Amino acid sequence: MSQTTSGSSQEEAPIKYVCGIDVGSQSCAGCVCRPDKSVVIKPVTFANAKEGWEVLFEKLTRLDAVPKQILIGMEATSLYGENLYQEAQVRGYQLCLLHPGQTHQFHRQQGLRAKTDRLDAMTIAKVLLSGEARAGYVRSRADHHVSRMGSFAYPLER
Repeated sequence: MSQTTSGSSQEEAPIKYVCGIDVGSQSCAGCVCRPDKSVVIKPVTFANAKEGWEVLFEKLTRLDAVPKQILIGMEATSLYGENLYQEAQVRGYQLCLLHPGQTHQFHRQQGLRAKTDRLDAMTIAKVLLSGEARAGYVRSRADHHVSRMGSFAYPLER
């Protein structure tokens, strides 16, 4: 499994659970599986807002694992998932950002035809468990603000 390490510790904790999250503009769907691919938490839908994320984080805290033993995977969906990603990172979870094309291809390879947010969450978890996940990159808030400042400065130069 390819993953980004959260926090300052470089220790590798064994992954006990994998959480797949499908992020949308208004809502998210998430599920949790064990490394043996058994489903621990069936896909649930929650609001893409801090109050909604608490629903998922509450379920994760009930598991017999510390945050660094839980790998959370999400698709890179524009700005919709950045705040959730940052919140999970602050809480110490392992994170893996996936390209939507990667999960789409995996979905097709599995012969799945239906496509819902809940099924997408399961697909993301399965991609992480397959060992085929290629981690993406999320800019820090500082990088994002510097980038935005640069885009405003450009038109002023002549």
